[in-house]
Formats: sequence, structure tokens, C-alpha cells
Amino acid sequence: MRNKNLKAIGMIFSIIILMLSAGCKKEAETKEKKSENIKIICEDTALPMVNDLVRDYNLNNDPVVTVEYLDRERAFNKLNKSEVDVVIGYVQPDNKEIETEMLAYDGIGIIVNINNKLSGIGIEELKKIYTGNIINWERLKGESKLIVPVAYKNTLNSVQKQFDLKIMDNPVKEQMGNSMQYVSSIEEMKIFIAQNQNAIGFIPGQWYNKEINFLKISGIEITTSNLKNKLYALRFPIKMYYSKEKKDSLKDLFQYFISEDGKKIVRKYCIEAF
Repeated sequence: MRNKNLKAIGMIFSIIILMLSAGCKKEAETKEKKSENIKIICEDTALPMVNDLVRDYNLNNDPVVTVEYLDRERAFNKLNKSEVDVVIGYVQPDNKEIETEMLAYDGIGIIVNINNKLSGIGIEELKKIYTGNIINWERLKGESKLIVPVAYKNTLNSVQKQFDLKIMDNPVKEQMGNSMQYVSSIEEMKIFIAQNQNAIGFIPGQWYNKEINFLKISGIEITTSNLKNKLYALRFPIKMYYSKEKKDSLKDLFQYFISEDGKKIVRKYCIEAF
């Protein structure tokens, strides 16, 4: 009888050990799976497109991809420390250890309040507004109201950087005027323009909505066709940055970006660079 009891206890003990072992294995697999998740940090300039790409990719693929927005300095600090897998957008850093690939090009839309009747502007006129040489909408056949030009505080914002290169530095580099108002993000820019009838600013084309108006530049609209054919004057690159050791683990994600499914989403917002 005693032997039977010992045998039964031994079997129960063995079952418990197996269950604990299975539980530990499952927990380890879960942790391993979580560690495989791909983390993206994205500049707000490209956030609508990247969010859409990631949402579609996650429907049919593993590992799961997450997206967050941080300022440029923190984004690249995390990339250098391998705390994030991919950084998308931003002005390219001077770091030979970082791999770079093009994802898309977007246009820079010049925006005004929906109640502003102006439909277009020339490159020279735009520069004069931002240097303070044109200060009243009346000079552009608008109402006699003071113009409120708006720019970004961060000069390394991708859109601000390209605006400076194409407008402020061309043909001769000039400084922003004293009447300039500054914002910290694309969202702040949109809100500022939507709430101020006399303001003018600029945002990525993919951030357009009906609360603001895009102006034609020298008679050319901001459309994907005009961007692709380089007819529209203002466009900026959207790049992907990653470390060399991450290349293999990112292969499936990057392959998705250049697949037909990925291209369809990119084309909704921008023109693809591949």
C-alpha cells in the first residue's frame, strides 16, 4: 500500500514538474516573441503614411511593428543605443554607422486659412513674405490685412530644412523676418493657420485636410503627378535609417514597403522613391 502511495505521489510530482516546465517554456517563448517586435520612430512629417503602412503590415505579418514620434535628437540617440530598429523621416545625421534608404518623396504645401481668397503665390513673393519685405495681403491682391508668417522652431525639421534650402537660401541666403511666428509641430502649424485668417505656413502634403487651403506655387498645384514630374517646386525626401546589424531582421518589413500593397499606401500620400 505504501509503495502504491509513493508511486502515486511520484507521478503527481512528475506531472507538476512537466506543467511548470511547459509554463516556463511558454513564458520564454512569449518574451522572445515580444523581443522580436520591430520598433519605429517616425518624424511627424511622415507620420500619416507610416502609420497606415504599419497598420496594414501588422494585419498579415509577424513580428508586430510599433510606431512612435520623438524629436530628432532622442530618435537618433535611441537608434545608436539599439533601443529602436528604424528611424523614418528627419534630416540625415552625419554618422557612417547608420544605413540609409529612401522611402518616398512628399511635397511641401504652402497653406493659408480657408477664408483667405488667395489661390496661388510665386516663389519670389513667398520669400519676400518670410523675409518681411511683403507684410500685407493687399500686395498680393488680397484684403488689407497684415500677413502672419509661420515657421518651425526646429531648423532640422525635414520640411523646414527643405523650405530654407529652396526658398530662404535661393538665390541668396536671407534670414526670417522679425514678425515670424514659430510652432513646434505639424499639428501646431495646422491649428495655427486654421485659427488665424491672416496666417501663412507650410506642411507636408500628406497632412492636408479641409480646414486649410493649399496655394499653387507659380501656377502649379501640389499633386502626386506634379511632384513625380518635378513640376511642383517644393518637395522633400523621406528616408529610413537603421544600423547595419538590423538589416536582416528588417528585410521582410522593407520588402513589404516596396511590394504592390506597400506602394498603394505610399501613393496615397506621396510618390515612392523606388
